[in-house]
Amino acid sequence: MPPATNRVLIAAAAAALLVLGLAPAGLSGTARAADRGLVVLAQTRYVALPEERLIHVTIDAVATSYTPNPPDGLAYYPNVSFAVQTGATHVEASSGGRALQVALDTSDNDFVTVTVTFEQGVFFEESYPYTVTYDLPDPGGAPDRNMRISSSIIAFPVWAFGTSNEPGGSVTVVLPSGFRPTVQGETLNSSTGPNGEIVLSTDSLPDPFAFFAYLSADRPGAFTDTLLTVSVGGAQAPLRIRAWQDDPEWGAAMKSLMTEGLPALQRLIGLAYPAHGTLVIEEAATSKLGEYAGVYNSLTGSIRVRYDADGVVGLHEAAHLWFNASLFPDRWIAEAYAEFYGVQAAKSIGATGKEFDLTDDLLASRIPLNDWGAIGAVDVNVEEFAYAASYHVAQLVFERTDIAGLQPVWRGADGGEMAYQPAHPGSSPELGVDSHVQGWEELLDLLDERTAANFDDIWTEWVVNDTQRQLMDKRTVARELYATVVDEAGAWNLPKDLRMEMGAWQFDDAQAQLQVAEKVLTARDQIATEAAQLNLTPPAALQKAFEGSAGLNAANREADREVEVLAGIGRATDRMAEKESLLETIGLIGADPQADLDQARTNFEHDKLDDASAEAATALATRVGAEDAGQTRAIIGGAGIVVLGGGSAVALRLRGRWRRRRIVSTSPRESAQEPIQAEVELEPLEMPPAHPLDPPA
Repeated sequence: MPPATNRVLIAAAAAALLVLGLAPAGLSGTARAADRGLVVLAQTRYVALPEERLIHVTIDAVATSYTPNPPDGLAYYPNVSFAVQTGATHVEASSGGRALQVALDTSDNDFVTVTVTFEQGVFFEESYPYTVTYDLPDPGGAPDRNMRISSSIIAFPVWAFGTSNEPGGSVTVVLPSGFRPTVQGETLNSSTGPNGEIVLSTDSLPDPFAFFAYLSADRPGAFTDTLLTVSVGGAQAPLRIRAWQDDPEWGAAMKSLMTEGLPALQRLIGLAYPAHGTLVIEEAATSKLGEYAGVYNSLTGSIRVRYDADGVVGLHEAAHLWFNASLFPDRWIAEAYAEFYGVQAAKSIGATGKEFDLTDDLLASRIPLNDWGAIGAVDVNVEEFAYAASYHVAQLVFERTDIAGLQPVWRGADGGEMAYQPAHPGSSPELGVDSHVQGWEELLDLLDERTAANFDDIWTEWVVNDTQRQLMDKRTVARELYATVVDEAGAWNLPKDLRMEMGAWQFDDAQAQLQVAEKVLTARDQIATEAAQLNLTPPAALQKAFEGSAGLNAANREADREVEVLAGIGRATDRMAEKESLLETIGLIGADPQADLDQARTNFEHDKLDDASAEAATALATRVGAEDAGQTRAIIGGAGIVVLGGGSAVALRLRGRWRRRRIVSTSPRESAQEPIQAEVELEPLEMPPAHPLDPPA
């Protein structure tokens, strides 16, 4: 919704019309400076005649000389000169019913100088009444011309006449009934004439030079509709172009603009055509648009564009089909990118128009764009600044990316995508935007995350206020930590809840979770190292817990448990790799701690940590307790070792080397050793003969 003052050329240089009093005869310039000279008070009346396409102007003036006569003669004014609007025709003057001589000078493009010669000179303290009339016809031509007079629209600059700093003049404008007027500049009082005409008038003017107004008024119900369908990105867009009956050129120009402009906008923005039903584009005057050159109404699906607006204005309003409160609620974002894409589309199709310009004068009214208020609630100077500054921000963003780079940003916003996506995404983006996140926050996140650039400094300089700047500082710290943790995570994705907290700008909570994530990742690396030393593959459970929805504290517990179980397996492995003593070998008869350790290893890799822990502990306990078990079983004899068990006795004779089970250690420090072997031969002991009454063996 660009302001009209940026789009309509108004001849501000002619805002107040000089009365150029000629020096009285016989009086030097030095003597003249001491008096008030010729003072003109004028009552000016503008009557709009739309059927004749002109404004008829009547100036009823009284010229009074305040120049005293010099001691040696008389001082008088033979004529008066003043300026009227350029294009004036039928300029005539009279006094008391008698015509006066009129001379015109049209050498200046901004006004016409009129010189009226009095029928008699105006002497000191004498007054001379006279009347000047002229017409201001509609000149035709460009739609942004200052003068538009027709049955649908009346628009023209209103000037006052008289002498500078002399009070007493007035201005009256008369319009036919049915018109709806809007006045920019000075305030005019509204009343109804005896025949229903609209009468706009000033009070007595304190200074005619300080007065200026621009009036525009339209009369509803005089439209010619043109229906057409435009193909926009594969979608069929039905349009209704509503032009005033007496302005077919506007309708033809708008039809051409939208036929080419809507497809261009869709290609540039990269989102599907969003309108549902028929889009109405209606010609309007300032009375309907207030201070604006165009208005898009998302509720009615209609666009109103001023009769004198250029191509950029029309495309700006069309871009609001995409950029409105539905995409981002912030007013400045909608206006920034409606203007940006309006200008881009105009360039792509060869349309013309003026874009916003952030001048030094506008910078004097600078505010943070997040403090821009609602339509109608903002000082006009602030309003002008905010429009221009919004577009300036869009241009600054564009300098760091390009049209293709911006399109994923708009797709992300339109699709409700999380700003912080997984580092290793799936086939479709993850969705979810916190309901409390502000539009400017979401846009910055999407820009930072979807493009290869950073835009934080632009937001700090142009968008946020002092309070929000503190939040920006916290965001910077959190994003630095986030980037570090993403890098540390490697092939793992950070959990969705943490990424949601980042996107919701809950940076205290996010930082706390990032610290837990770092702890888990440190444990992960420790687990990977220790598992590799034991020739084990860590289970997938830790990654699943880290990336899952149970929370990073659950992943941290999983990591602690894996570290603990690995330590148990490591201790058992180291003990099993040690050489067995004779008593341990005896103590291990009938036991198989290696099988327990092997099962512990298998269960660890399958994330059966409780079972793995118990089995590793059993293996270690069996091996550690083997010597005590051997001592319990063994009786030391002279010829050998007597082993008692099962109601019989056998002797173990040492022959050659002792042979025991081969134990393969996976511990690096034992893996290079040769297995120790021993041979054991069992011989029957000589026992006393059985007693006849003893039971069979």
